[in-house]
Amino acid sequence: MMVADWKALFVLTLKAPRDGAQQVLSLNVPAQALWMALSLVSIVTSMIFAGLLQLAPMPQDEMGDLVRTMPAYDAPLIFALLQWARAVVTVFVLFWVGRVFGGTGQLGDVLAIVTWLQAVTFALMLGIVVLGALVPFVSSLLILVMVVWWVWAVVSSLDVAHGFESMVKAAAVLIVSVVGVTIGLSIFIGVVASVFVGTT
Repeated sequence: MMVADWKALFVLTLKAPRDGAQQVLSLNVPAQALWMALSLVSIVTSMIFAGLLQLAPMPQDEMGDLVRTMPAYDAPLIFALLQWARAVVTVFVLFWVGRVFGGTGQLGDVLAIVTWLQAVTFALMLGIVVLGALVPFVSSLLILVMVVWWVWAVVSSLDVAHGFESMVKAAAVLIVSVVGVTIGLSIFIGVVASVFVGTT
């Protein structure tokens, strides 16, 4: 695909996530390339977020102290690892839960839509950061709009990937998966923390 084609797919995904998901799946991108893309987007996103936290002035109060203890601020490499793990776990959980709900999608289908939506979300976040720097008061509104769009896009894409023909089922898969990812990531963090504690 040419750059113009990717731009057209980006715009289509913003306007009609269902149609965008169908086009993404029709590309038949190899799974290896998708895993690499998902890893790259996850790590780059987390490092940029960590960098912004480092550059932002921290208030000298309890909120500032809380931010300084966050992995994104205190340990950006660990934060990047956690975000990568979250992305990988998300793919598998969305696939497994979708199958439980009667979906017929393959793991590669879910991987493709998660990778693409993560890339689109990354681009949107960069745009919001730039606009927020120029017009600070619009940042909160833009973030709210993006969150609403993200939910709509994920539900629509899951509906396509799993062949539900039911937005309600797709929404249920998303809700259950969010719980599953949260539990899975909590276990992962616990394992990582125990390893670091054991080596100190």
